[in-house]
Amino acid sequence: MLKKFLLLMIILSSTLLSGCSFLTMTFDLTTNSTVSTTLPTTINGTISLGDQEYSSFSLYHSGTYDIEDIDDYNETLLSTRDLIRRSNVFIISKAYEYTKPYPWSTSTVLSIVGSSQGSGVIFKEDDEYYYALTNYHVLDAEADEFTYEIEAFGDSMSYDAELVVYDEALDLAVLKFTKESREEIHIIDYTTRLFTLFNPDELVLAVGNPLSLPNNVTFGEFKSMETISNAEFKVIYHDAPIHEGSSGGALVDIDGNLLGLNTWGLTSSDEYSFAIPNYIIYMFLVNYGII
Repeated sequence: MLKKFLLLMIILSSTLLSGCSFLTMTFDLTTNSTVSTTLPTTINGTISLGDQEYSSFSLYHSGTYDIEDIDDYNETLLSTRDLIRRSNVFIISKAYEYTKPYPWSTSTVLSIVGSSQGSGVIFKEDDEYYYALTNYHVLDAEADEFTYEIEAFGDSMSYDAELVVYDEALDLAVLKFTKESREEIHIIDYTTRLFTLFNPDELVLAVGNPLSLPNNVTFGEFKSMETISNAEFKVIYHDAPIHEGSSGGALVDIDGNLLGLNTWGLTSSDEYSFAIPNYIIYMFLVNYGII
Protein backbone atom coordinates (compact mmCIF):
# COMPACT_ATOMS: atom_id res chain seq x y z
CA MET A 1 0.00 0.00 0.00
CA LEU A 2 1.40 3.35 -0.91
CA LYS A 3 1.76 5.16 2.37
CA LYS A 4 3.66 8.26 1.39
CA PHE A 5 4.46 10.26 4.45
CA LEU A 6 5.99 13.47 3.09
CA LEU A 7 8.82 15.19 4.88
CA LEU A 8 8.07 18.23 7.01
CA MET A 9 11.49 19.82 7.28
CA ILE A 10 14.29 17.37 6.41
CA ILE A 11 14.07 13.80 5.12
CA LEU A 12 15.86 11.64 7.66
CA SER A 13 15.33 8.27 6.03
CA SER A 14 13.21 6.52 3.43
CA THR A 15 12.02 2.90 3.53
CA LEU A 16 10.12 1.06 0.81
CA LEU A 17 7.26 -0.89 2.37
CA SER A 18 4.70 -2.96 0.47
CA GLY A 19 5.46 -1.11 -2.73
CA CYS A 20 5.04 2.32 -1.14
CA SER A 21 7.41 4.95 0.13
CA PHE A 22 7.19 5.78 3.83
CA LEU A 23 9.26 8.86 4.64
CA THR A 24 10.57 9.91 8.02
CA MET A 25 10.26 13.59 8.82
CA THR A 26 10.90 16.23 11.45
CA PHE A 27 8.75 19.25 12.16
CA ASP A 28 8.41 22.42 14.19
CA LEU A 29 5.22 23.24 16.11
CA THR A 30 3.96 26.73 15.35
CA THR A 31 1.41 29.16 16.71
CA ASN A 32 -1.30 30.56 14.43
CA SER A 33 -1.87 34.31 14.31
CA THR A 34 -5.34 35.78 14.12
CA VAL A 35 -6.37 37.26 10.77
CA SER A 36 -9.89 38.36 9.96
CA THR A 37 -11.28 37.43 6.56
CA THR A 38 -14.47 36.25 4.84
CA LEU A 39 -14.81 32.76 3.36
CA PRO A 40 -15.07 31.47 0.80
CA THR A 41 -14.04 33.95 -1.87
CA THR A 42 -15.19 32.85 -5.33
CA ILE A 43 -13.53 34.20 -8.47
CA ASN A 44 -14.66 32.92 -11.86
CA GLY A 45 -16.23 29.89 -10.24
CA THR A 46 -13.20 28.90 -8.18
CA ILE A 47 -12.08 29.53 -4.62
CA SER A 48 -8.68 29.98 -3.03
CA LEU A 49 -8.18 29.14 0.62
CA GLY A 50 -4.97 29.95 2.45
CA ASP A 51 -3.67 29.57 5.97
CA GLN A 52 -4.67 33.10 6.88
CA GLU A 53 -8.33 32.14 6.65
CA TYR A 54 -8.24 29.30 9.19
CA SER A 55 -8.07 31.53 12.25
CA SER A 56 -11.27 33.28 11.15
CA PHE A 57 -13.32 30.07 11.11
CA SER A 58 -16.17 29.78 13.59
CA LEU A 59 -16.11 27.68 16.75
CA TYR A 60 -17.79 24.27 16.64
CA HIS A 61 -19.28 22.26 19.48
CA SER A 62 -20.78 18.79 19.22
CA GLY A 63 -23.74 17.97 21.41
CA THR A 64 -22.19 14.55 21.90
CA TYR A 65 -19.81 16.11 24.42
CA ASP A 66 -22.81 17.07 26.53
CA ILE A 67 -23.85 13.43 27.04
CA GLU A 68 -23.61 12.68 30.76
CA ASP A 69 -24.26 8.94 30.74
CA ILE A 70 -21.02 7.10 29.99
CA ASP A 71 -22.86 4.20 28.36
CA ASP A 72 -24.62 6.57 25.96
CA TYR A 73 -21.31 8.27 25.19
CA ASN A 74 -19.56 4.98 24.51
CA GLU A 75 -22.42 3.86 22.30
CA THR A 76 -22.06 7.05 20.27
CA LEU A 77 -18.35 6.40 19.75
CA LEU A 78 -18.95 2.83 18.64
CA SER A 79 -21.74 3.97 16.31
CA THR A 80 -19.43 6.53 14.72
CA ARG A 81 -16.71 3.90 14.34
CA ASP A 82 -19.11 1.56 12.55
CA LEU A 83 -20.54 4.38 10.43
CA ILE A 84 -17.24 5.58 9.00
CA ARG A 85 -16.20 2.04 8.13
CA ARG A 86 -19.08 2.05 5.66
CA SER A 87 -17.53 5.08 3.94
CA ASN A 88 -14.05 3.60 3.71
CA VAL A 89 -12.67 1.97 0.55
CA PHE A 90 -9.59 -0.16 -0.13
CA ILE A 91 -7.77 1.02 -3.27
CA ILE A 92 -5.46 -1.10 -5.40
CA SER A 93 -3.37 0.65 -8.06
CA LYS A 94 -1.54 -1.42 -10.69
CA ALA A 95 1.16 -0.08 -13.01
CA TYR A 96 1.96 -1.51 -16.46
CA GLU A 97 4.76 -0.98 -18.96
CA TYR A 98 5.32 -2.09 -22.55
CA THR A 99 8.17 -4.59 -22.65
CA LYS A 100 9.63 -7.09 -25.10
CA PRO A 101 8.77 -10.66 -24.02
CA TYR A 102 12.10 -11.82 -25.47
CA PRO A 103 15.27 -9.89 -26.34
CA TRP A 104 14.79 -10.71 -30.03
CA SER A 105 11.11 -9.71 -30.12
CA THR A 106 10.05 -7.02 -32.57
CA SER A 107 6.81 -6.27 -30.72
CA THR A 108 6.00 -5.35 -27.12
CA VAL A 109 3.44 -6.54 -24.62
CA LEU A 110 1.86 -4.71 -21.71
CA SER A 111 3.12 -6.22 -18.44
CA ILE A 112 2.41 -5.36 -14.85
CA VAL A 113 5.47 -3.84 -13.17
CA GLY A 114 4.13 -2.91 -9.74
CA SER A 115 1.15 -2.28 -7.52
CA SER A 116 0.28 -0.21 -4.48
CA GLN A 117 -2.54 -0.10 -1.98
CA GLY A 118 -4.22 2.67 -0.06
CA SER A 119 -7.41 4.05 1.41
CA GLY A 120 -10.19 6.36 0.32
CA VAL A 121 -13.51 7.73 1.51
CA ILE A 122 -16.85 7.85 -0.33
CA PHE A 123 -18.17 11.41 -0.35
CA LYS A 124 -20.65 11.53 -3.25
CA GLU A 125 -23.02 9.39 -5.31
CA ASP A 126 -25.18 9.72 -8.41
CA ASP A 127 -27.53 7.28 -10.10
CA GLU A 128 -24.70 5.08 -11.36
CA TYR A 129 -21.51 5.80 -9.43
CA TYR A 130 -19.97 6.30 -6.01
CA TYR A 131 -17.13 8.83 -5.80
CA ALA A 132 -14.16 8.37 -3.46
CA LEU A 133 -11.52 10.84 -2.29
CA THR A 134 -7.95 9.65 -1.87
CA ASN A 135 -4.37 10.89 -2.03
CA TYR A 136 -2.79 11.39 -5.42
CA HIS A 137 0.31 9.50 -4.27
CA VAL A 138 -1.82 6.40 -3.68
CA LEU A 139 -2.48 6.32 -7.44
CA ASP A 140 0.70 7.80 -8.88
CA ALA A 141 3.68 5.87 -10.23
CA GLU A 142 5.94 6.07 -13.26
CA ALA A 143 4.56 3.65 -15.81
CA ASP A 144 2.92 3.53 -19.23
CA GLU A 145 -0.57 2.66 -18.03
CA PHE A 146 -2.48 2.23 -14.78
CA THR A 147 -5.56 0.43 -13.57
CA TYR A 148 -7.43 1.08 -10.36
CA GLU A 149 -9.60 -1.25 -8.31
CA ILE A 150 -11.76 -0.57 -5.27
CA GLU A 151 -13.19 -2.72 -2.52
CA ALA A 152 -15.99 -0.97 -0.62
CA PHE A 153 -17.66 -1.99 2.63
CA GLY A 154 -19.11 -5.49 2.38
CA ASP A 155 -17.38 -6.35 -0.91
CA SER A 156 -15.88 -9.81 -1.31
CA MET A 157 -14.04 -8.79 -4.48
CA SER A 158 -12.59 -5.67 -6.05
CA TYR A 159 -14.25 -3.62 -8.78
CA ASP A 160 -12.74 -1.47 -11.52
CA ALA A 161 -12.48 2.22 -10.71
CA GLU A 162 -11.88 5.25 -12.93
CA LEU A 163 -9.68 8.24 -12.13
CA VAL A 164 -11.86 11.36 -12.42
CA VAL A 165 -9.57 14.24 -11.41
CA TYR A 166 -6.36 14.77 -9.48
CA ASP A 167 -4.10 17.55 -8.23
CA GLU A 168 -0.52 16.49 -7.63
CA ALA A 169 0.36 19.66 -5.69
CA LEU A 170 -2.51 19.17 -3.26
CA ASP A 171 -1.96 15.37 -3.21
CA LEU A 172 -5.68 14.79 -3.82
CA ALA A 173 -7.60 12.67 -6.32
CA VAL A 174 -11.11 11.38 -6.99
CA LEU A 175 -12.04 7.92 -8.24
CA LYS A 176 -15.48 6.70 -9.28
CA PHE A 177 -16.84 3.16 -9.38
CA THR A 178 -20.20 1.61 -10.20
CA LYS A 179 -22.70 1.25 -7.36
CA GLU A 180 -23.54 -2.39 -8.11
CA SER A 181 -26.00 -3.76 -5.50
CA ARG A 182 -24.34 -2.33 -2.38
CA GLU A 183 -26.81 -1.40 0.35
CA GLU A 184 -24.66 -0.47 3.35
CA ILE A 185 -22.56 2.37 1.94
CA HIS A 186 -22.46 5.58 3.97
CA ILE A 187 -21.70 8.88 2.21
CA ILE A 188 -19.35 10.80 4.49
CA ASP A 189 -20.55 14.22 5.68
CA TYR A 190 -17.91 16.68 4.44
CA THR A 191 -19.94 19.89 4.91
CA THR A 192 -20.87 20.08 8.62
CA ARG A 193 -17.34 20.86 9.79
CA LEU A 194 -16.38 23.08 6.87
CA PHE A 195 -15.01 26.47 7.93
CA THR A 196 -15.11 25.61 11.63
CA LEU A 197 -12.14 25.47 13.97
CA PHE A 198 -10.71 22.14 15.05
CA ASN A 199 -10.99 22.37 18.83
CA PRO A 200 -7.81 21.71 20.83
CA ASP A 201 -7.73 18.12 22.09
CA GLU A 202 -11.08 17.23 20.50
CA LEU A 203 -11.51 13.53 19.82
CA VAL A 204 -10.75 12.38 16.27
CA LEU A 205 -11.11 9.00 14.56
CA ALA A 206 -8.96 7.77 11.66
CA VAL A 207 -10.27 5.07 9.33
CA GLY A 208 -8.31 3.26 6.65
CA ASN A 209 -6.57 0.06 5.65
CA PRO A 210 -3.16 0.12 7.37
CA LEU A 211 -0.92 -2.79 6.48
CA SER A 212 -3.85 -4.15 4.40
CA LEU A 213 -6.04 -4.46 7.52
CA PRO A 214 -9.45 -3.40 6.13
CA ASN A 215 -11.66 -0.76 7.76
CA ASN A 216 -9.40 -0.21 10.75
CA VAL A 217 -10.39 2.66 13.07
CA THR A 218 -8.09 4.36 15.58
CA PHE A 219 -8.80 7.11 18.11
CA GLY A 220 -6.78 10.18 19.05
CA GLU A 221 -6.89 13.93 19.57
CA PHE A 222 -6.51 16.99 17.36
CA LYS A 223 -3.35 18.79 18.39
CA SER A 224 -2.74 21.79 16.15
CA MET A 225 -2.39 23.12 12.62
CA GLU A 226 1.17 22.81 11.33
CA THR A 227 3.33 23.94 8.42
CA ILE A 228 5.21 21.27 6.44
CA SER A 229 7.71 21.73 3.65
CA ASN A 230 5.81 19.71 1.05
CA ALA A 231 2.43 21.44 1.36
CA GLU A 232 1.48 25.02 0.58
CA PHE A 233 -1.13 25.02 3.35
CA LYS A 234 -1.25 24.17 7.02
CA VAL A 235 -2.12 20.56 7.81
CA ILE A 236 -3.88 18.85 10.71
CA TYR A 237 -1.58 17.40 13.35
CA HIS A 238 -3.27 14.66 15.42
CA ASP A 239 -2.25 11.52 17.31
CA ALA A 240 -4.66 8.86 16.05
CA PRO A 241 -2.24 6.13 14.88
CA ILE A 242 -1.91 5.64 11.12
CA HIS A 243 0.45 3.38 9.17
CA GLU A 244 1.35 2.30 5.64
CA GLY A 245 -1.99 1.86 3.89
CA SER A 246 -3.76 4.64 5.78
CA SER A 247 -3.06 7.24 3.08
CA GLY A 248 -6.31 8.63 1.72
CA GLY A 249 -8.37 7.48 4.69
CA ALA A 250 -10.78 9.79 6.48
CA LEU A 251 -10.12 11.72 9.67
CA VAL A 252 -13.44 12.52 11.35
CA ASP A 253 -14.83 14.11 14.50
CA ILE A 254 -16.80 12.42 17.25
CA ASP A 255 -19.96 12.40 15.13
CA GLY A 256 -18.35 11.13 11.92
CA ASN A 257 -18.03 14.48 10.12
CA LEU A 258 -15.01 14.76 7.82
CA LEU A 259 -12.13 16.80 9.22
CA GLY A 260 -9.45 15.80 6.73
CA LEU A 261 -7.67 13.11 4.74
CA ASN A 262 -4.81 11.24 6.43
CA THR A 263 -1.67 11.68 4.34
CA TRP A 264 1.55 11.85 6.39
CA GLY A 265 3.14 10.34 9.50
CA LEU A 266 6.36 9.32 11.19
CA THR A 267 8.15 5.99 10.88
CA SER A 268 9.45 6.36 14.42
CA SER A 269 6.24 7.12 16.33
CA ASP A 270 2.49 6.52 16.26
CA GLU A 271 1.87 9.80 18.05
CA TYR A 272 2.40 12.08 15.07
CA SER A 273 -0.09 11.88 12.23
CA PHE A 274 -0.99 14.54 9.67
CA ALA A 275 -3.99 15.13 7.44
CA ILE A 276 -5.05 17.46 4.63
CA PRO A 277 -7.77 19.70 6.17
CA ASN A 278 -11.35 19.57 4.89
CA TYR A 279 -11.40 23.15 3.59
CA ILE A 280 -8.49 22.38 1.23
CA ILE A 281 -10.40 19.28 0.07
CA TYR A 282 -13.50 21.43 -0.47
CA MET A 283 -11.50 23.92 -2.55
CA PHE A 284 -10.15 21.05 -4.66
CA LEU A 285 -13.65 19.61 -5.27
CA VAL A 286 -15.15 23.01 -6.14
CA ASN A 287 -12.33 24.10 -8.44
CA TYR A 288 -12.41 20.83 -10.39
CA GLY A 289 -16.18 20.93 -10.77
CA ILE A 290 -16.86 17.79 -8.69
CA ILE A 291 -19.32 19.57 -6.39
